Amino acid sequence: MNGPERLDLTRERGVGDLLGDSLTVYFRNFATVFAVAFPIVAVVQLIVSGIGLEQLTSGYRETATTAETLIPTGVSYLVVAPLIAAATIHVIQTLSTGERPHAGRAIQAGLDVFLPVFVAVVLAGIGIAIGLLALILPGLYLAVRWLFVPQAVVIDGARGGEALRGSWRMTGGYWWRTLGVVLLANVIAFLPATLLVLPLQALAESADRQAIALAGMILTESLTAPFVAIVATLLFFDIRVRRAAKPPAIEPRPEDDEPDAERDEQAPTP
Repeated sequence: MNGPERLDLTRERGVGDLLGDSLTVYFRNFATVFAVAFPIVAVVQLIVSGIGLEQLTSGYRETATTAETLIPTGVSYLVVAPLIAAATIHVIQTLSTGERPHAGRAIQAGLDVFLPVFVAVVLAGIGIAIGLLALILPGLYLAVRWLFVPQAVVIDGARGGEALRGSWRMTGGYWWRTLGVVLLANVIAFLPATLLVLPLQALAESADRQAIALAGMILTESLTAPFVAIVATLLFFDIRVRRAAKPPAIEPRPEDDEPDAERDEQAPTP
């Protein structure tokens, strides 16, 4: 049996190519990426929202409390998304070798680097939160500049603050491109997922069971998080290739810095 087509990470991709290639990777490897995301999302959210916030045993709540909004969101940002991103990066790197990715190995690879990814994401999250509390826009700016923190840790081996600096360098000059691609990726991911989950929300309300709504949330995040991680990783490699293709700055030759009189003394006598 032939292996999957090798994913080229060494070429530039336009926005259309980035999204198109991401969709191709997502659907061709859907069983794998969903098998990576679902257990991560399910375990974390069942513990946090299901047991901690008692959504497994409560009636349907039409309006979420502040805790029910902030706690799952924070857990998704600090734990779920980074772990799925690390595992998805492993899938992308495996595809770049022409091999077939395996969900179990991808999850293990994500767990192996989760601690340094978590530390770097926490540092970024603190800065982003301060920016959001200040004037909102600084938080948005920082969120884009530090988008590639998981990639900096997993791909470049950066740790702690160096991962933040690595992401900052990568997005320098590409802030708007990064923002636009990520917004498009989220729209592409969340619109279809929301349509799939709406029937579960209606069922949760009619049955008066918040657990059904929680199942819908777990399904949505399991479907969307891997696609967004794929887009972010391909964008990371795209920007890296673009930076490498830029001609280096032309530095003056040493002789150009010499005073004219000194050059005249060194000139050969006719």
